[in-house]
Amino acid sequence: MPDRVDVPVRAAEVIADVDVCVAGGGPAGLGAALAAARLGARVCLLERHGFLGGNFTAASVGTICGLYVDAGGSFDYVTRGIAEEVAEALKARHAAVGPMPFKGTAVLLYVPWAAKRLFDHLVMAEPNVHLLLHALVSDVVVRDGRMDAVILATKRGPQAVRARAFVDATGDADLVVFAGGEWEIAPAGHRQHASMQFLLEHADDGVVLSEGIGALATAIAEHGAHLSRDGGAVLPTFRPGEYIGAMTRVRARDGSPIDVTDLEQATWGELEGRRLAEEAAAFLIDQVPGFSGAFLADTAPTLGVRESRRIVGDYVLTGADVAGAAHFPDAVAAGAWPQEYHVEGRSTEYVNLPAGAYYQVPLRSLRPRGLPNLWVAGRCISADHDALASTRVMAPSLVLGQAAGTAAVLDLREEGGADHVQASLREQGAFIG
Repeated sequence: MPDRVDVPVRAAEVIADVDVCVAGGGPAGLGAALAAARLGARVCLLERHGFLGGNFTAASVGTICGLYVDAGGSFDYVTRGIAEEVAEALKARHAAVGPMPFKGTAVLLYVPWAAKRLFDHLVMAEPNVHLLLHALVSDVVVRDGRMDAVILATKRGPQAVRARAFVDATGDADLVVFAGGEWEIAPAGHRQHASMQFLLEHADDGVVLSEGIGALATAIAEHGAHLSRDGGAVLPTFRPGEYIGAMTRVRARDGSPIDVTDLEQATWGELEGRRLAEEAAAFLIDQVPGFSGAFLADTAPTLGVRESRRIVGDYVLTGADVAGAAHFPDAVAAGAWPQEYHVEGRSTEYVNLPAGAYYQVPLRSLRPRGLPNLWVAGRCISADHDALASTRVMAPSLVLGQAAGTAAVLDLREEGGADHVQASLREQGAFIG
């Protein structure tokens, strides 16, 4: 039995009282907050970092995955609505390029700094959004079976945000866990590994773009047996000499995937991630054309987590649903990204959908059991490990957030049925199918 201390009961000052509280300011939370605010709801958006974006910015992913579907020789948006809005806004700022063909589909390359500022502008342009940064969720209050408030750990002690409806976009299902809802986490052998992105500056663009990117796989095969991955990529930001390195696989001390809900493992993961990033950057400088004059400028502010806790909702989306391009009568989002696995060994496995096919995500997968005024979006939706391999990426997270924020508002108006949610999403420009 672990040693324990009793935590004294303390009153938490209510610092916001709103219609919808969105916990987590990553892609899912951003989509939820914008959708709810644009429908006229008073929204409080909570983010634990000092900036918005989640994996967009804090993990410096460098590619927006899941935006596109193969349209027969070209690529078209399959995640529209707020996801398309974000993509086009980045392109208009000359901070994104795409679609770029990749693994039978396509990605959008983008500059993380530009995404950080774009999200500032999008949120601050909405008068109905009350943004709170450095807001770490530490607990919730449930009354009569319904969420009543989120408790924040702050420099002034516990503070509370009260709302009529909530969206859990924390990535780790924090609200659901604290509220006593049903959740699960895949065993270590069936959970995705995290990564640490890094930034290289002063590369020779002419050489890298003509020789280096193509030579990377050969260099790893011949000289990279010590690296944590046998593949990966260097992503041009199209700012002179700047590249994002996506070449690491971060494991716990015992070789298993990091469980970021455990402080010891999360700490190890950050330290190990920086070590692996330094190792991979040195390899590029030594072995890959165009990088000999480059230097490691920085690592991402935090580890890029792919899989953590997931809720058990009214419907559990399965890998068979994704692979079979399943459609649902209560669908609220569509996706076409391959099932992408970062699991065992050093390799990454991609399982593509049939050309031109897409799957749908039902509203039931955004509803945790037994918590009627709480919705979930992002990588912690009700999905199994194999479905999550596709749904977890950033563009689906944005549209799942848009769906959750829309559903939360309409439910407050007693119009929360799937048909009303679908109609509202289509009015917002979302694609459901």
